[in-house]
Amino acid sequence: MEQHTLLSADTSLLVLIDLQEKLLPVIQGVEAVTATCEFLLDAAALLDIPVMATEQYPQGLGGTISSLRTKLLPQNISEKLTFSGADQICGHIQQCPSVSTVVLTGIETHICVQQTALQLLERGLRVQLVLDGVSGRREQDHLAAISRMQAAGVVVGTAESAVFEWCGSSEHPQFRAISRLVRDRAAA
Repeated sequence: MEQHTLLSADTSLLVLIDLQEKLLPVIQGVEAVTATCEFLLDAAALLDIPVMATEQYPQGLGGTISSLRTKLLPQNISEKLTFSGADQICGHIQQCPSVSTVVLTGIETHICVQQTALQLLERGLRVQLVLDGVSGRREQDHLAAISRMQAAGVVVGTAESAVFEWCGSSEHPQFRAISRLVRDRAAA
């Protein structure tokens, strides 16, 4: 599958991995990561892009943080015990048959994000990692995971590039709303 094409709103699924209450306090740059995920969720809502989130053992680690949970439908949050969320994502894709690309955000880059990305590639899906939407406890682990995922075929981009690829043109009916989101994000 060609990995270097632009994202399309018609074929993308945005996934937030394990952005949970008890995990976030130890994550580097957590405020920026959560703000990026909020931005992506808002853009996805404007562009009718399906979204979902995974939660790693929520009974012990808490649920998805409220600033993100309020932007998700309860049926779009999947619990997991495995580090990879590929099974949950593939199950969700069955309800969205046009999806061929998974846009990943979340924590931790070198554990759940990486294992999910690699398994999704194995299953024939295109995977794009949102660089400003992932993090971990230690920078070395985060950077090593990004390098490994890129070598495996994961495309690495930023939230803003993803949103403008989804939008496609200044002629898109939601372009002004997207531009407003971008301006608001830059001002924050």
